[in-house]
Amino acid sequence: MTRYESGDDATRARVITFANQKGGVAKSTTAEAFAASLTARGYAVLMVDMDAQPGNLSMHVGADKSLPGTFELLERRRPMREKVLSCIQPTEFFGDVICANEELDNADKTLGSRVGRELMLSRALEPILGDYDFVVVDTPPALQVRTLNGIAAADDVVVPCMADTSSIAGMEALLECVAEVGEFVREAEPRVAGIVVTRYDARNSLEPELFDQIAEIAAEYDAPLLGRGVRNTVNTRKAQNSGVPLGEFAPNSTAALDYEEAVSAYLAGIGIEDDSRDS
Repeated sequence: MTRYESGDDATRARVITFANQKGGVAKSTTAEAFAASLTARGYAVLMVDMDAQPGNLSMHVGADKSLPGTFELLERRRPMREKVLSCIQPTEFFGDVICANEELDNADKTLGSRVGRELMLSRALEPILGDYDFVVVDTPPALQVRTLNGIAAADDVVVPCMADTSSIAGMEALLECVAEVGEFVREAEPRVAGIVVTRYDARNSLEPELFDQIAEIAAEYDAPLLGRGVRNTVNTRKAQNSGVPLGEFAPNSTAALDYEEAVSAYLAGIGIEDDSRDS
């Protein structure tokens, strides 16, 4: 099976960036779930953590944050392949990772004065894109230079969004930003691969109504909903605390099944109907 069946370059990784201007929407959790699911399906996955806040993706996947990571990757103007490789470390369940630490908060200042600052991540990843099937990029919960780098590097943007008004506002701002990146930074607009509604509770009388509002906004941007919403469960936090994927920790939990549905919908959207790689 080829990586893509829609005319895309099958010799390079497809970059998926997870972003929402609003924090606390399970953005990193969703990026982790996608990375773990794609890895379990047999794909070669690299995670790039652009979010330095405490409790970030790097911590959840067991990365050693004392090793070179995203900050070292971005501070080099034209990193050679061996320099990029020195920033990559393996994980047990999530593929490889380029981790984030507190120094990464300085990256916005470092990048802010550079020409072509929105393209630094794209250039940094170029030497190793042929080594992977997917690169999963987690971004800060704000439209910072790092977030713009993640969007500019993306083939696909996935927007996690809770069914609440502030998350929806953050989603709309992010979708506008994707369009602006396509207009001013890249020759083509990154594809919004979908919206994942997170921490969903259909028993809350307001959330189904807000879910419908998310669906309407997504349709305006030609962005599909990936799945029917990831139901809220305490197993998600328990899995992160244990350092294993939700699908490994509680494979039959509602959220684990919902994330698998979302990943399958994403793969179908890029032309991959089969959930597993050919052996």
